[in-house]
Amino acid sequence: MRLVVVVSTSAITASFLWHGAAAEGICADNRIPINDGDFGEPNWEAVIETAFPIWKEPEAGCPRLEQLSGSLAENYSTFPAFEEGKWNPCYYTKAFAGLSPIRGGYPTPIDTHYPYEFAAPFLRQPGDGSTHHCKHNDIDIGGCPKLGNTCGKDCAVISDDYGIGHIPPFVPLAAVKKEYQECATDICSSWFHYETSGCNIKKSALDEMVYKHFGDGTEIKFQPPILIENETTGEKEPSSTYFRLEYGGEMPACKDDNCRGPHYCTKEVADAGVIWGDFCPYVSTGENAGKYRHPHIALAALELWIANKCMPEKCESKWLDSPNGMNYAASDVTSTSITWAEMDDNDNSMAQPVVPYMWPNKGDGIFPGLELYNKENKRDSPGVYVNAVIKLDNSCPEQDVKDDPKKEGEIPSGDPVKEDGVSIGNTLHHYVAFVATFFTVTIEILTL
Repeated sequence: MRLVVVVSTSAITASFLWHGAAAEGICADNRIPINDGDFGEPNWEAVIETAFPIWKEPEAGCPRLEQLSGSLAENYSTFPAFEEGKWNPCYYTKAFAGLSPIRGGYPTPIDTHYPYEFAAPFLRQPGDGSTHHCKHNDIDIGGCPKLGNTCGKDCAVISDDYGIGHIPPFVPLAAVKKEYQECATDICSSWFHYETSGCNIKKSALDEMVYKHFGDGTEIKFQPPILIENETTGEKEPSSTYFRLEYGGEMPACKDDNCRGPHYCTKEVADAGVIWGDFCPYVSTGENAGKYRHPHIALAALELWIANKCMPEKCESKWLDSPNGMNYAASDVTSTSITWAEMDDNDNSMAQPVVPYMWPNKGDGIFPGLELYNKENKRDSPGVYVNAVIKLDNSCPEQDVKDDPKKEGEIPSGDPVKEDGVSIGNTLHHYVAFVATFFTVTIEILTL
C-alpha cells in the first residue's frame, strides 16, 4: 500500500485557553474565561475570537430561516460584511472550510494540523479530504470507514501502527481543558517543543492527555459533546466532552429525527438515506442560527493562546499572523476544501442537499465542485493524508481529463480499492507528519 503525505511550510498548528487551579506556571497566572451560564464551562466564544477575530455582526443578529429550507425570517436577512484578517460570525456550512475567509469558512482540521484527523487524500473521490475513506464509486460518504473506528460508536482503537485512531476534536479539546485546569505540570516545557512541533502541543503530550481522560485498555472511549441526563437526579448536565457551540438537535427543527449531529437536514434529505449529513447546514433557525463553531477551531485557538503565553516571540495570538496560519488558503486549487454535493439552491449557504442525491456539485454557484482540481486527478493540498483505500495511480488518466472536456467533472471510473480488500485499520503501517516546503511525498510501504 501507499501513504501519501502532503506538507507545507506552515510550521505547525497552535491554539488557546486560560483558566486553571492554583499552581505554578502560566496556568495559575492565566485563567480560562468562564461562562457562568454554561455550567461553568469555558467561554468558548472569547477563546475562539482571540485567535479568530470576527467580522462585525449584523445589528439584529445573524440571518435565520423561518424553518429548514424555508425563507429568511423577517428582520433577520442582513448578512455580515467581510473584513480583512477576520472571520465570519454567521456560519452555516463547512462547504467553504479551507478556502479564503472571504468565502465565509474557517480552516479545516487539516489546516490546523489536527493529529487525529487521518484524512482521505484529494483524488477526485467522494469524501475527499474528509475522515471517510471512500472508493471512487461509493455513494454513501457517511458509510465509508474512518481509520481506527472499528470498536463501535464513540470509540477509537489504539494501534502500534498508527497510535490513537480518528477521534473527534472535542475529545482532545476536553482533555486539554481538564489538564490545564488541573495545572499540575509545567505546561510550557512538557507540552511544547517549537523545533519539532512549532506552536502546537506535541502529539506525544496530547496522546498522554487523551489517554489519561478517555483511555480504556487499547481503546479511547468518549461521550458525545452534549448535555446528558443524570441518572440519579434526572437533570441535564454536561457530558465528559460537552461543547455548547455544536448546537445539535434543537427543537422544533429536529422533531422528525432528521438532524445528524450538529447538521440540520430536512426530513426529505434524512429519509433519502444515502446523503452524508455533513452536507446539511448547521443550525440556521432560531436564536442560535449561525453560531455553530467547530471544536477543532476551539482546539486550535486553545493551543495558540497557550503557545503565545509560553513563546510570545514565536507564536502570535491571531491564527493568521502565527506560523499556524502561514500560507493559509493561498490558492483554491491547493485548498483542503471538500468537494461538495449538489444543493437545492447553489447560491444559498443555508441550502439543503438536492433530492435525489447528486455528487459532485456542478460548481455553478457558491459551493465547490471538482473545478478545484483544475482538470487534474489530484489536488496538492498541504497537509497529512492516509491512502489505504484510494490508489495514487487511480484509473482516471490525467490525460483523459485534460483532453476530453466531456469528462471534466465526472467521477473517475475503475475500482480503486485494494484487491485484497484489507480494511484501513489493518493496512496503514505508518503515520508520518513533519514540516517541510510545499510538495508531495509518496512513501511506499510494504504490507506484510
